[in-house]
Amino acid sequence: MRTRFAPSPTGHLHIGGARTAIFAWLHAKAQNGKFLIRFEDTDKERSKQEYVDSILSSLSWLGIEADEEPLFQSNRQAKHKEIALDLLNKGLAYSCNVSPERLEEIRKIQQQNKQQPRYDGFSRDLNLPHEKGNVIRFKMPLAGETSFEDKILKKISINNKELDDFIIIRSDGSPTYNFCAAVDDIEMEITTVIRGDDHITNTLKQINILKALETDIPEYAHLPMVLSSDGKRLSKRDGALDINEYKKMGYLKEAMLNYLIKLGWTYKEQEIFSEEELIKYFDIQNVNSSAAKFSQKLLDFYNNHYLKETDINSLYAYIEKNFSLSDKFNQNPKKIEIIDLLRESSNNIIQIIDELTFFHKDPKLTEELLTSIQIDKDLLEKFKVELEEVDFNDKLLIGVFLDNFLSKNNLKFPILGKPLRLILTGKSKAPSITDLIFLLGKENCLERIEKFLKI
Repeated sequence: MRTRFAPSPTGHLHIGGARTAIFAWLHAKAQNGKFLIRFEDTDKERSKQEYVDSILSSLSWLGIEADEEPLFQSNRQAKHKEIALDLLNKGLAYSCNVSPERLEEIRKIQQQNKQQPRYDGFSRDLNLPHEKGNVIRFKMPLAGETSFEDKILKKISINNKELDDFIIIRSDGSPTYNFCAAVDDIEMEITTVIRGDDHITNTLKQINILKALETDIPEYAHLPMVLSSDGKRLSKRDGALDINEYKKMGYLKEAMLNYLIKLGWTYKEQEIFSEEELIKYFDIQNVNSSAAKFSQKLLDFYNNHYLKETDINSLYAYIEKNFSLSDKFNQNPKKIEIIDLLRESSNNIIQIIDELTFFHKDPKLTEELLTSIQIDKDLLEKFKVELEEVDFNDKLLIGVFLDNFLSKNNLKFPILGKPLRLILTGKSKAPSITDLIFLLGKENCLERIEKFLKI
């Protein structure tokens, strides 16, 4: 069993590509096979080393490593040309010198007749010598059909009359994608090709190349697209960020891996999987044949789960290493307890860091904030005086004090809690008052209350 992930290094790794890589990797691992990476970098202008590095970095972060060194398609062009010329010499391909102007004329006529634009095979039987400036076209079968049994979509077939004699070597001597992909799958001994369903037409062409080269045809599994939540093509606005961006936002790799695998694959009613469970249970044939929809809400659910389940000391170490924490916060003796509290309601690490601000920096008492703080200052002064006597080292005692203060002053909690939360944090949504007072500490609490009282 040998699978491959074959990205073009013309951009970073996004949601759809990452899911394809994960499925190909899991399919190999589930059967004790090998997972390989091939960079289809024949687009010299757009292919960049920075994208190669970015893709490999993203895969590595997700825990996906190739079992062999990555193959670069651009390094094999001499081999591609050699095989194309061999097909030409055997009469399985032919040289074509039809001008772009004639091709455009054919296309216009076909469009007027409401026909699928395709090359008409004018040069197919002319036996033209292959000269500089000519292209080489592959001879597609003129009759019958090309078909294959897809492991997800079942039988797929097409009448060969619908496929034209496509170019395998361009007029500048460079090989084309479909030809390179088929030849390189042979070289890499790929047994299962897993990729998006936008490649189905390419697969039908590549199967005919493989037949002409008299080699085994791999199995194919075409993944339905990942769409936005409203069923449209996924865009950056909908969540089509590259994987490194999710990492920078503080999504954990375990959450990303779980979420991406669940974009189209299910196992019973289980939602959370360890890597070992994924390898044990994964079956490509259980991938849904309809398009998956991206859900930021579900991704946040997975990330919140792993934020809460991760050992708190390990989580702090990860945050400290990969994100910017202030020196003042790092010196806070309650830093671990603060992160432990904030992770409960956070969807990612950036949210945790944003919430950390009020633990080491006084909130700005803006005019808008002051307007929203409705509390009797005499009551607040009384609260401050009594709070000074509380043991801040015992959260339980802080809770008892709050209950007693509310009771003896005949107050409902929101009368005190809502304005106090705004005074202490500058936010209407924050952890419980008991947790806030305990983690902020006596000095911060009393200073912030006093600052408000003096306004």
